[in-house]
Amino acid sequence: MSPAPPRPRDGTVVGEVRAPIAQDRLLPYLEKEVEGFKGPLTIKQFGFGQSNPTYFLQTPSRNYVLRRAPIGKLLSKTAHRVDREYIILEAFNKFNATLPADAQDRKVPVPQVYTLCMDPSVADAPFYVMEFIKGRIFTDIEVPDLSEKDRYECWRSAVKTLTLLSTVPVEALRLPLSFAPDPLVKPYFPRQVNSLLKVSKAQSATPCKTLPDGIVGDIWGTKELQPYFESGAKSAGGEQAHGASVVHGDYKLDNLIFHPTENRVIGILDWELCTLGSPLADLGNLLLAWSIPPVTPAQLAALAAEGGGGNLAKGIRGVPSSTTGIPQAHELESWWAQGMNSGNLFHSIASGGAQAREPWVWPIAHMEWVRAWMLFRLAIIAQGISARAALGQASSASARPTRAPFDFFGKAAYEVMKNDDDRAAGAKL
Repeated sequence: MSPAPPRPRDGTVVGEVRAPIAQDRLLPYLEKEVEGFKGPLTIKQFGFGQSNPTYFLQTPSRNYVLRRAPIGKLLSKTAHRVDREYIILEAFNKFNATLPADAQDRKVPVPQVYTLCMDPSVADAPFYVMEFIKGRIFTDIEVPDLSEKDRYECWRSAVKTLTLLSTVPVEALRLPLSFAPDPLVKPYFPRQVNSLLKVSKAQSATPCKTLPDGIVGDIWGTKELQPYFESGAKSAGGEQAHGASVVHGDYKLDNLIFHPTENRVIGILDWELCTLGSPLADLGNLLLAWSIPPVTPAQLAALAAEGGGGNLAKGIRGVPSSTTGIPQAHELESWWAQGMNSGNLFHSIASGGAQAREPWVWPIAHMEWVRAWMLFRLAIIAQGISARAALGQASSASARPTRAPFDFFGKAAYEVMKNDDDRAAGAKL
């Protein structure tokens, strides 16, 4: 019998603490720094998430969420920057507060943040505390528990919310100059390709006794894919023509909280990879499943059991909407282009014309390159999960060192690259 599809979570699926946190030091700090915070305090750890350990804080008056960097030596100096998560969430909250009464529907739905602590003596690593938003989190892109009408509405809201995020003028957020490089000077995709290929190389060398050659190893297809990514990165993002955006970095369905009863997004979670750059990155990430070939339920379960695969590996490439009950990628891309253009127009008018940008047109230029890169980036993330598991630093209880998930995504990226090359060759004939 095939395993039952994941059911929508209500955001409170928590269990015992796997990554210890010193409650005797934490509680006095929170009572001092967070207005209205008062114990007794009960701490649980969320069962999902592979990177920064995330905790559910329960007090008699209200609940909170705490995000902490992993303890110990980290593979990358730029990863697990919880301070950057706090900075961007605080910036969006301040931006939302400036919107006029007739533009409240343009708010970016993010949780309130209450405190950032960089002192490791409190919880052994930097952390921040934010609002707990109760709602629905869908772990299956097909959202099988909902009607087809509700599925379409949820996906439409996911795309609309992305355009709300992506059309906020970067300068309106007043981010510190150190937050990210200027994407008009250093475009997003060249930065990403350069830095993440280096990260992947470091991760591949992580010692692991249970894998071949005693290391985590390279992602499948790296040698063939690297020159394709390096040659196409500069022209893919479109920042010069369309303007730069905040890039969430991991925008996908299960990082969104939907209203308990309405089909609309009320919260965007997991901002660890946030930066500035091309909005196509988040669109490509949201639509990853449409670039991944379908696998059987047994194969999907096997990838999930390996750690780091699971729902990320669920692909619907070539599967009709009559089967999935959700929109096709071209519909979502068309909605995105419309939302981007209307959002850019709103902000242009609000700024007196200072924010004018070229409109987005569907089909979107360079989208195949973006799809391939976002798949390979996912392979690098899965490789990182395996590397952290090898070092004993994984946040998820199920993660263990394995090649299967990151090789799976590497092969999917290679297929998209080959299709892009074949399409380009055909256009020249």
